[in-house]
Amino acid sequence: MTENVYLLRDYEAVAGDAIEARPFYVSEDLVAVLVTLQPGARVPDHSHEHHDEVFDVIRGSGVFFLEDEAIDFVPGMTIVVPAGTRHGLLAGDKPWVLRETVHRHVYARKALRRALDKRLEKVTARMR
Repeated sequence: MTENVYLLRDYEAVAGDAIEARPFYVSEDLVAVLVTLQPGARVPDHSHEHHDEVFDVIRGSGVFFLEDEAIDFVPGMTIVVPAGTRHGLLAGDKPWVLRETVHRHVYARKALRRALDKRLEKVTARMR
């Protein structure tokens, strides 16, 4: 397997903390995390001003609260949570495993800084 292929179906939830988050891919703009919620665990309603999230159920089930709606969230479903949207989670009676993908918003100043840093790296490499 290459380093960018992840077999999430092989992930086994282990008993432990009520909520466990295991990042398996992290870059400046994108983070992919396996989240395990133990039975009855709850993530209180909250929102994120500067990033969008996508949730997919790997195993188990629970209730996903999206603004004022309660959604039964089971394997095969995906929920997209745009920045600024209130959301929360409540696990069912078995461990609930989700993949959470977070896309951080990149602002012009940050994007310009990144481009300048890359250009500087190329120039520096040529000078060696």
